[in-house]
Amino acid sequence: MIPPIRSIVPGVLIAAAIVPLPAAAARPAPATLALGCSGCHGTGGKPQGITPVLAGKPEGELLRSLRDFKSGRRKSSIMNRIAAGYQDSDLVELAHHFATGGSEP
Repeated sequence: MIPPIRSIVPGVLIAAAIVPLPAAAARPAPATLALGCSGCHGTGGKPQGITPVLAGKPEGELLRSLRDFKSGRRKSSIMNRIAAGYQDSDLVELAHHFATGGSEP
């Protein structure tokens, strides 16, 4: 016989309260996030080729571009895929990192 749901719910709630949840993963520093950008945009956002310079650009401009790449409003076969992998908080940190020459927020 299957026990009524009313008798199961308290046990499930107690188990959920007792079982520890995994700690949130440590967030990488902005400089660590920016390492992924260096392959195309150069160390510190200063590329050697035709890729756009990121270093010293206005933070709002960088953030708007990153968000537009992520949403698909701005088209780029590479940047749309890369930006899609970041959380919005990561984009904010990256924009600040490059706008301020690598200083932490």
